[in-house]
Amino acid sequence: MALRFRVPRALRALRVRRTPSRRTRSRDAGRMGLGAGLAVSAAGVFALVTGVQAADTYGVGTGVGGASGPRASQIGYNAGDISPGGAWVDCGPVGQATELTCRGYESIIANFPEFARPAWSGCYRAGPPDHGTGQACDLMTNMNGSRGSAAENAVGDELARWLMTHHEQLGVKYVIWRRAIWNPTAGDASCPDESTLGATPSCWRFMEDRGSNTQNHYDHVHVSFRY
Repeated sequence: MALRFRVPRALRALRVRRTPSRRTRSRDAGRMGLGAGLAVSAAGVFALVTGVQAADTYGVGTGVGGASGPRASQIGYNAGDISPGGAWVDCGPVGQATELTCRGYESIIANFPEFARPAWSGCYRAGPPDHGTGQACDLMTNMNGSRGSAAENAVGDELARWLMTHHEQLGVKYVIWRRAIWNPTAGDASCPDESTLGATPSCWRFMEDRGSNTQNHYDHVHVSFRY
């Protein structure tokens, strides 16, 4: 049975009119939350100090069904084996996307099944890159447009860390989370370990204030893929 997504009010305002020539299914991610009962570590709350950093929650993990331990690394592809360009593919409940983006989304869901619930994730929406070009997905951590609870933010921290750790295989272009961006090819001075969120110098770069918690990515993790 196909999952159907409700277009959230917060992201609905960001949408622009689709061009008639492209038939797509827009399933924007909205303000969505983690259900009660997720056993997560509160250790992953971001500390906004001189830079944007976060506690290292990877390896703490929430596990599936609340079990402790690190997330698995179920990634059934390598970005280098997928040719850039080409036709979009139907990526099910999150609309059309590039093949790389769809494979990335499927891998995220395989390792973070809590985001598979209706309206917890979305990829395509009409507009400029990268959502409008089928190269990005949003994974929501709360449904009320807030800066999130410690538990909600810990899951976002963990997802961001997982994306960073596996960025080469996944084909990640950049990650945005809690008003900060991480780009493995930005040309910044290298971190001791780019997959360590608390590294010094910080692998995260602070972003301008865009006006709301949703625009500033406090309620969702954004991941863009290379092609």
